[in-house]
Amino acid sequence: MSSPVWILDPEKHPQREDYWGHVNPIGPRACYDEGKRVAETMCYAYAKQEHVEVRVARIFNTFGPRMHMNDGRVVSNFIMQALEGKPLTVYGTGQQTRSFQYISDLVNGLILLMNNNFSEPVNIGNPVEYTIMQFAEMIRDAVGSKEPILNLPKMEDDPQRRKPDISRARNYLGWEPKVPLDVGLNRTIEYFRKELDKSKKSRLVDL
Repeated sequence: MSSPVWILDPEKHPQREDYWGHVNPIGPRACYDEGKRVAETMCYAYAKQEHVEVRVARIFNTFGPRMHMNDGRVVSNFIMQALEGKPLTVYGTGQQTRSFQYISDLVNGLILLMNNNFSEPVNIGNPVEYTIMQFAEMIRDAVGSKEPILNLPKMEDDPQRRKPDISRARNYLGWEPKVPLDVGLNRTIEYFRKELDKSKKSRLVDL
């Protein structure tokens, strides 16, 4: 008997908060995907049982200074590869899309949500969609790298489209992202550049 074929792209695009999701419960991303879902379930069960208020933010891709240089995320991977003069590696065709928000926008959204009386889930993310290939090219150009962009085999269960509908955030919180992508990227690149220089100097001292 053949294994089932899981089609994991969102069934609705962009993703609203009333969309229940479409995930593989036994795939390589299962702990990540299902962990977020069960966390929401537990929050609302606790709120009902203990008669307390809860706030649930659904956070979409976020980047900015103080990210770990080797955390494996697409932003840090691309920046580190570009700064170290290595080819940027894109999984699959690079036509899969993501929506990236700068950290200060996320923090502002969370503060507004915590100070609001709206108790249903709220998407906090940037509704502007880019392909991963576009994002790699932006970072390579911002760093000034001349290295190529290499395509690696597609990762299993990697969603092909990801974009939040932020209507609730706009309507109930008066929130939307303010920091342009290029501004956020330049700030993050500068932080990584300084951290990389510190790391190199530290290794020289140890020698």
